[in-house]
Amino acid sequence: MKPVFWLLLGLLSAMPACAQSAPVAVTAETLQTHQRYLAGRLQEGQFAAIDSLLATLSRERREFLLLQLLRDIPATTPASPALQQWVEAQADKAPEWLMEQQVDGFLVQQPVYDFAARARQLLGEWQLQSLMQRYRQQLAQGSFQLKSIYYSSNPDLAMQQQALLLALDTLPQPIWMREAQALASQNIYLPDNHLLFHLLQRTGEPALYSMLWRRPADQDALRALSTISRFHHGSAASDLLIAASGNEGLKGAALRQLSALSPLPPQAQKYLLAELSNRQYGALVAGLLMEVDEPQLLSALARRLGQRDMPPIAPSLLPDSGTPDGQPGL
Repeated sequence: MKPVFWLLLGLLSAMPACAQSAPVAVTAETLQTHQRYLAGRLQEGQFAAIDSLLATLSRERREFLLLQLLRDIPATTPASPALQQWVEAQADKAPEWLMEQQVDGFLVQQPVYDFAARARQLLGEWQLQSLMQRYRQQLAQGSFQLKSIYYSSNPDLAMQQQALLLALDTLPQPIWMREAQALASQNIYLPDNHLLFHLLQRTGEPALYSMLWRRPADQDALRALSTISRFHHGSAASDLLIAASGNEGLKGAALRQLSALSPLPPQAQKYLLAELSNRQYGALVAGLLMEVDEPQLLSALARRLGQRDMPPIAPSLLPDSGTPDGQPGL
């Protein structure tokens, strides 16, 4: 028998200390018999028989077995309408066997066997799988419309975006390129930068980078910077990184990545030298340039640093030459 079964059985037998009432004594053989029966009825789709047996059991046995049964239902297999309806009914129920636990210093009552939470999890996973299959078919046919899910009042956008990304992962490269170009050509609501980053990982579409740089920076935007070197080199990479540095949230990371280009394109050298006068980033740029193996750039850096205005030096701090003010011999 699986270790988890023995653990749960032990809990079921030892709960009087923490439950509201003492559970009826059970045996492993009884539970196994019930489990086999319930699994068989589930496989046959006989949900009325399942409910009939569960109704004859104590709440402790009922909720324990119901949770085990729901855990055995695969989320990756499409559910029949009857199975989905039965799981929905379990999700609407409230577990009755509760125990007190301390959470953030407060005593709260929580289900011992939260079968309703497992039922809701199943329903969510089935919905995600259904959406993914629908989007995959639409993407393959070229009929998917980004604006069908990307609008600000869509309450299901998070799940729908997740399904879209999962669907894309199963499709060939030409479809990625088509969707990347379609997104770049639209003025569309995006809740975050996750779709942009996901598409950039596989396409490196320049227009998507430009779109991303105009948005508030987040972790996905920072991660997108690292994809540039996978698709672009030389002047093309330099132009993208210079544009990225116009986003304050990306500037530091973009400057570091720009200085790491080798050889450093002329426009990148010119831009980095100009950034030396930036009060916030000048010191960072100077340090980055000192690590660049470009003799001409290092010479330009030395000249630029030497041209900086020095504060006036007080006469009393000038070195004493030892020569008196008067003419010698007078």
